[in-house]
Amino acid sequence: VPNQVLLKPMHKHIMTSETYMQSNRSDDDARAKIDPDNLLWWHRAPRRLEAESIRDSMLVVSGLLDGRMYGPGTLDQNMKRRSVYFFIKRSQLIPMMMLFDWPEHLVSIGQRQSTTIAPQALAFMNNPLARSAAESLAKEISDIGQLDKVFMKVLSRQATESERQAALRFIARAEQTRKEQNANEPDKMAWADFCQILLCCNEFIYVD
Repeated sequence: VPNQVLLKPMHKHIMTSETYMQSNRSDDDARAKIDPDNLLWWHRAPRRLEAESIRDSMLVVSGLLDGRMYGPGTLDQNMKRRSVYFFIKRSQLIPMMMLFDWPEHLVSIGQRQSTTIAPQALAFMNNPLARSAAESLAKEISDIGQLDKVFMKVLSRQATESERQAALRFIARAEQTRKEQNANEPDKMAWADFCQILLCCNEFIYVD
């Protein structure tokens, strides 16, 4: 308890400091010339979510998350519980988690790597979890008037006017394509395609 008493004020001091609350925008040309590598922390460095948080976030926004707590872990990569319940076996590591720098579990790691590679984007486009999350999210949308609802759920903000117009154009084209493919419920498929695009956004996996 004494340690908690000491730490809480320090946490508050750090988190309410001007440095901690900075934006990650780096459009100050004068400062960029002086400190292009942001060594003096004149803006917040972009930070990507960890592998577990990315997976869990997709499950949360789509409504697929199984919130049950406790119990044994599993090797089943299709399970819908939080990623902390994955059982670790070196011969059966989960590809999507490894893509987003899941750490080596047999050694101590002081700081995780945070890489940016092309297969990460391909995972959001082709991974079954990403698609099932998009389809589940699309089921909650009944008409175009709920566009802001899906933006708020995935990106925690409303759509801008330009984004709204671009979304309408995309959904119309996607629905026409699905009809040409004789897909069942082409309107829902088009919405799922759009929801998957939102999940692919950097804004979804990076802390602002």
